[in-house]
Amino acid sequence: MKRPGEITVFLSLSLLCIFALLCVMVEGARTAGSRYYFQVAANGSLDTLFSQYHRELWKQYRVLGLPYESEQDIIQRLDSYVEHYLAVENWYPMRLEAIDMKACDALTDQEGDFFIQEVLDYMKFGIWDQLEVVPEEGESFWKDIREASAAGTVTESYSGQEREVQRLEDCTERIVSCVQKQEGYAQVLGRSLADDDADTFYREAKNFRREAGRMDSLLEAYEKRAQQLKQAISRSQRKMEDLQEAFQEDRKEMFDQQMNPYDAYVEEDGRRYQELVHQKNISLKNLDLLDETEELVEQLEEAYEYGKEEDETEESFSLEPAARCWEGFISTTLTLNIGKGDKEKQGFLEQVQRLVEGGLLQMVLPDGMEVSKGVIKAKNLPSHHQGETGGSGRSMADHVLINEYCSKYFLHALSQEKREVQYELEYLLHGKKTDQENLEETVTQLFLIRQGMNMIYLLSDSGKQEEARALAAVITGVTGLAPLLEIVAGFILVVWAMGESMMDVRDLLSGGTVPLWKERGDWKLSLDGLLEMGKEKACIKGTDENPEGRGFSYETYIKLMLLVRDGKKKQLRMMDMVQMNIQRAEAGFSLDRCAYRVDIQGRAVGRHMFFNLPVVEHFVHGEKGYPLEAVAERAY
Repeated sequence: MKRPGEITVFLSLSLLCIFALLCVMVEGARTAGSRYYFQVAANGSLDTLFSQYHRELWKQYRVLGLPYESEQDIIQRLDSYVEHYLAVENWYPMRLEAIDMKACDALTDQEGDFFIQEVLDYMKFGIWDQLEVVPEEGESFWKDIREASAAGTVTESYSGQEREVQRLEDCTERIVSCVQKQEGYAQVLGRSLADDDADTFYREAKNFRREAGRMDSLLEAYEKRAQQLKQAISRSQRKMEDLQEAFQEDRKEMFDQQMNPYDAYVEEDGRRYQELVHQKNISLKNLDLLDETEELVEQLEEAYEYGKEEDETEESFSLEPAARCWEGFISTTLTLNIGKGDKEKQGFLEQVQRLVEGGLLQMVLPDGMEVSKGVIKAKNLPSHHQGETGGSGRSMADHVLINEYCSKYFLHALSQEKREVQYELEYLLHGKKTDQENLEETVTQLFLIRQGMNMIYLLSDSGKQEEARALAAVITGVTGLAPLLEIVAGFILVVWAMGESMMDVRDLLSGGTVPLWKERGDWKLSLDGLLEMGKEKACIKGTDENPEGRGFSYETYIKLMLLVRDGKKKQLRMMDMVQMNIQRAEAGFSLDRCAYRVDIQGRAVGRHMFFNLPVVEHFVHGEKGYPLEAVAERAY
């Protein structure tokens, strides 16, 4: 007997729909899990990759970097790590299609910004109590060093001006001496004519012509020196205008006052020049008078000789007409006198200048200290193929931390540890190829800073200025121009600052300390000591050895100088030192092949697990798999 099956069919179809719905729902949940699992695989693979940081780079410099040969090398390593995740038998079967590299930033990219970020991340955790210069003081020290460098530059320009003044005074002395000799010869000519001594007259007339004939060349040399002085003063004024923003207002006024004697000197020199031109004209008139007198002497001699031949009588020979003619000689109108000052002391001061200009490093190098012969030979350093322009855009606090890092991990001239290239901090400052060049540049810059600081102190100390004026009076003696005394006094202050600065740099290289801003008790060099320095042609020992150790060390001064150094250049050179030092043990090491950040996109195909029913396959159009994507990024 046949029974109706409608209910069975209906129930079967209903259950089929219910199971299909459940399969779709479970597959949808599982698919979402697959996407999450693939993302976990991508993230975990990057974590595994980044755990393989360069151990020596971290050990020596506390910088994390992922070494790699090429971007394909990173992709292959990530492929293998992701495959470990996908090989696990679980509810998320899938097949990896590819891993695409979206970005791979090396530590050297962006001119070392990523490298410096690693440095700052390290410096900002755990060592604040060890900082010698705290970040809050960075701006103040930056202004001090900037002002000191500007003051040192201006001080050097004053030295050049004084040299031109002295050369102009030498020209004046030569003209005055020439005029005085003419006066002396004129007196001898007058006496020879009065004594009827023609031979003496001819001889002294030749000497007079020689001296008077020099007036043109002497005055031309004077004009040239006067023009060079004006140019030197103009250059100094422009330099002061360019650097005036670096000065505090009161200190700018002090340096401006140093220019006043030069302006007055040039103004009075204009009047003196007119006097010298007038004297040249007088010399020309006297030469014409000498020609006339000499012609008359010759006529008198001829007449005397002719008379003797005609009547053979002995008549007395007389040059009285010529003597009356020579009475028309015009005496000098010069009111100038050649100074009777102490030229030896001036020579000692000039010798101190030559010590600085001739070989500063040898003058300040302590006994027993040898200069490293290190040479930077490494190729393909980060600074070789990166632009070294533009500021870093970082805060002053960051710069302070970076400089502290440099002093912690890089050597300098006084470091106890020795390396093939020893002067690493000096290289950060100047980037030269040899240790000696970098030390020479550092010593020169350090001297410039100390010279500026010391000059500021001298200009604020009335007692020191009075000492300088007293010595200037001894050196100049009687002078033609009143402002010359102030100019020489200013020159003494400049040389005094130079001498003190040489001693400061020598103390720093000896391991001592020097205050940034000196007080009265910190000054080491007396004026007698300054003259002795010029006499001995050597840097002498000062009167104060700073027993309390007040001030900053050589290393701290370098850190302060780094504050005003171009940030990009500094960080590129930091990477040079890091790479070069690690290459000594690992020849192929390169920071260009140390990744800081990796950004990837993974693609995979997931397999359906609950779509095996034909009806379900029909619902999903027979798809056997579905695409999966995962984006991941890691940075140290």
